[in-house]
Amino acid sequence: MDEHMKRRLDKQKKLFSQLGIGLDALTIHEKEFSLKLRGYDPEEVDTFLDSVIKDYERFYATIADLMDKWQEQQLELRDLKAAKNIVPSVKGIDPKILEESILKLEMNVKQLKEKLLETEEFKY
Repeated sequence: MDEHMKRRLDKQKKLFSQLGIGLDALTIHEKEFSLKLRGYDPEEVDTFLDSVIKDYERFYATIADLMDKWQEQQLELRDLKAAKNIVPSVKGIDPKILEESILKLEMNVKQLKEKLLETEEFKY
């Protein structure tokens, strides 16, 4: 088994252990059964266990994907809560006062532009 697969299966085992799942793909793969006179066909058992392992791999991929999405949503939720704390300070402002303030600012900008133009005209 290559190192990449070993690390992947170790991650799977750790995650499944955290979730209370007793079996993982590596445990199933390494399971040895004793042979008895009228026991099961070892090849049939291996074939079945291979399909179980594939299912466990799919379970792991799905769970890991869902956990990643959950973490992303937790970050988004945190950001939205932070943004929500900023917005109420704006909500408390009276729209009329806000509009008057904007008009005054626009008027001041207009006056500054006019003064700037007058100053530049005197330079030439």
